[in-house]
Amino acid sequence: MLCPFCSAYASDDEIVCPKCGKLLPRRENREEGVMAIRQGKRAREAALLGKTGTEQSNASKPPVTFERQGTGRTWVDPAARASTAGQIPVYAAQDVYDAQGEPLTEDDGLPMDRVHRATVYGETGTREIPHIDPRPSSRVERKRLKQHAINWAKMSVVFAVLLIFLLIGGVVFLRTTDAGQKILASMGRDASSTAYWEIGEEKMDTGDIAGAIEAFERAKGIDDLAAEQENAQVNVNVAGLLMLASTYEASGRTADAEAIYIDLYTNIVPTAADAYTHEIRILRQTGREAQAAELMQTAYQATGQTTFRTQRNELLPKPPTTSVYAGLYEEKKYVKLESPEEYPVYYTFNPEAKLPEEGTLFTEEIFLDEGIWSMRAVAVHGELVSDELSAVYRIIMPSPQKPRASLAPNTYKQRQQVRLWPGLDNMEDTDITLYYTIDGSLPDADSPIYTGDPIRLPGNYVDLHAVAVNRYGKASNVLSIRYKILAKPYPLTSYSTEDVASGVQLALTTWDAFREKYGEPQSSEDVKMGGMEGECQKRNYDWGYAIFYRQSGKQLLGELYFEKNTFQGPRDTGIGSTEADVVGKFRDMGQLESPSGNRGLYENDSGKGKIYVQEDGTKIIRYIANTPDSHTWQLEYRLSKAGKVISVDQLYIP
Repeated sequence: MLCPFCSAYASDDEIVCPKCGKLLPRRENREEGVMAIRQGKRAREAALLGKTGTEQSNASKPPVTFERQGTGRTWVDPAARASTAGQIPVYAAQDVYDAQGEPLTEDDGLPMDRVHRATVYGETGTREIPHIDPRPSSRVERKRLKQHAINWAKMSVVFAVLLIFLLIGGVVFLRTTDAGQKILASMGRDASSTAYWEIGEEKMDTGDIAGAIEAFERAKGIDDLAAEQENAQVNVNVAGLLMLASTYEASGRTADAEAIYIDLYTNIVPTAADAYTHEIRILRQTGREAQAAELMQTAYQATGQTTFRTQRNELLPKPPTTSVYAGLYEEKKYVKLESPEEYPVYYTFNPEAKLPEEGTLFTEEIFLDEGIWSMRAVAVHGELVSDELSAVYRIIMPSPQKPRASLAPNTYKQRQQVRLWPGLDNMEDTDITLYYTIDGSLPDADSPIYTGDPIRLPGNYVDLHAVAVNRYGKASNVLSIRYKILAKPYPLTSYSTEDVASGVQLALTTWDAFREKYGEPQSSEDVKMGGMEGECQKRNYDWGYAIFYRQSGKQLLGELYFEKNTFQGPRDTGIGSTEADVVGKFRDMGQLESPSGNRGLYENDSGKGKIYVQEDGTKIIRYIANTPDSHTWQLEYRLSKAGKVISVDQLYIP
């Protein structure tokens, strides 16, 4: 407000004028604002309020009111305006004095070109008060003020635009910057996985395990969704996953923590050690020592860190030891297995067997014969299984040299004899055994043993075969020599398909022809014959039986067995013939009996003949003939203990 005594400006909260020191009047029913000051209202109001205290406190008098008069911006009391009939001087350019009567100048800080005395009319008469003209002093100044006037409409638009830009900038900041993403994540809004990983780590550091899990799971879900959409592992935060697993453990969710550790070392970072270490720790804490040992082995192979191997060696039982080192030996061995800690030991020679489940518990020494033995063994303590002991034993005993013969291969005009000796390297070996044959077969354990007596050679072509066998059962290479002896008697011919019994021929005689000659059987039955397709018919007679097979719509003779003289055997042999009678009718090379009592008669491309001793002391003379169409005929004489034929069996083998 303006002081009514000196026209100095005083603020509304001041009681005394800061310039003249006089008590300022209190104002009522006045208008506030910049416009009131510009229009001089406060100046006029101050003049009207310059009354006595009694007048100011007289509540029965109406308050002084002002009314705007024209464009001159002068406020006039309406009653005064009515009494003066519009003759109110609005501005009167007079000097302005202060309270002491001194004129005011520009030095006093007043714009003298705009200071006047204004005459104001009111109920108590007129009074002149100093007044600063609110109007511009010139047209130029009025234009300037007009140009610098505040356009609040424009300012509102500017403020709105600025606000929009601030909002857009804020959104851009939140969406595109790490700090903004972190703010969104802290508010639980959509944000990057990185922001949620950081928020989760901060919560974990402050001990907010539940909040950390929530943030970590949100981050993992974002990463998993991105990986699923791009069909690949995208932005896998290994450190974050390890922290999530740690918070799971802290909250008692061990199974969830294990799932993360397993996924890390199985699918994400198989060569990193952290996930292995944590999972091994959990396995051992939960008593799963065997699984922990297996994972230690996997971790060592994947990462190459020897700490895993050291842990495993300290955890598992020590591997078993063996009494015989693996290697090459020329003699049979007995092997003993032992656990250093006296745990049970299981072993196997099967390369595909799973230890210890499919192994054999070691209880006594293991015998290793000649051959190659790949043995595996483990020691077992509860669920813990040691590393395998692997040992390969090669038991390869030395073979003797092949025998030597006293008779060189050649053609001789007289009957000859031949002697045999071991090879030169085995002359001092008393455990060498010589086996030989002259029937055309290769020697084996069922061949005659050379005792030192000379071997008599039959006439015609003779093939001598001999082998040496040492104490280990190792056989030498075969000595084979062919001799031609031009001295009779020559051996007889071998058994062939032309040798038939009483005109009945295998594979040719039909059932109809057989029945016409030998009548109806006593009984018939369906049987199987080796090598025959379908059922065969067996016809039983009092002398034996005959079996017929079907071929091309016919029933052909497949086997003829008789025990009576109803039939005559091939080459005038039959029931009641002696061993010598039968052997004397077929080829016999004169070979001696083997240690079992069996004796080879002959063996060549046409067939084979041999005498077999049965367990009950009886014998069987068996001849086999090979046909040009790759079939086989077999003729078998069964002899009693007295050495006579009691049955004859002729068989067709397709």
